[in-house]
Amino acid sequence: MRGKIFVTIFVFSHLLLHCIDLNIPQSAVHNAVSGLSLIFSSPATAAVNPANISSGLETSATYLFNLRELPVYNLHFGYQFGSFGIHMGNSFLNHKLYRENLLEFTAAYRWKSFAAGFGINRLSVAVTDYESEAAIKFDAGFLYENRKFTTGFSVLNVLQTKCENELLPVVINWESCLKVSAKGKLAIGFEKENGFDFAFKFAARYDFFKSFSLLTGYQYNPARLGVGAVFGIGEFHLIYSVRTHQYLDLTHYISVEYEL
Repeated sequence: MRGKIFVTIFVFSHLLLHCIDLNIPQSAVHNAVSGLSLIFSSPATAAVNPANISSGLETSATYLFNLRELPVYNLHFGYQFGSFGIHMGNSFLNHKLYRENLLEFTAAYRWKSFAAGFGINRLSVAVTDYESEAAIKFDAGFLYENRKFTTGFSVLNVLQTKCENELLPVVINWESCLKVSAKGKLAIGFEKENGFDFAFKFAARYDFFKSFSLLTGYQYNPARLGVGAVFGIGEFHLIYSVRTHQYLDLTHYISVEYEL
């Protein structure tokens, strides 16, 4: 019991400091591939790169690091009409002592092979019997895509917003994805958060059947390994993934997605 209490306090202290080693993916796909968003697009992808909006509805849930004291819930909606796309999302971390809620709105425009997007997010945090605070942060992203190759670049919290007198993470993401065969894709990228070293990432996808895909990802510095399975039934996708951590337990994630 003492061990669980210690781990919970440890997690909270790092969540409050927004440590890169404890970043929270907003979908089972991103849990499997360490946050790379191009290898399997879903409505939650806009949370990583605002230029990449996919039409559909997605809901996800996890116990962070398999701690039932740390449930995380996500809901994302995206819609592409012509050259324009919009995305709305909500990520909610709920604990009896600490709550964190992120509301997201994203708009993007595509022109030929290029896309640009901009996101406005409201982050609210509350500590029970202590205080609550909210902040508005902004994200921006760019995307280039052709038949076999896609590359994207994004900056989260581009205006360096603060919350509770602490600078929220300024995160730079870059990734590229190559279609190597009719059934396979490979992706590479990096994440740079202010105050931390570069985190390099690799991911692979293989579509065994139309209704079944396998995802895997590896992140270096810190070392994290993820794997996930995508089951398709018509327009529905059921995604399950698991990801390691250097010191804490596995994070199991499940998402349900409906393509529009």
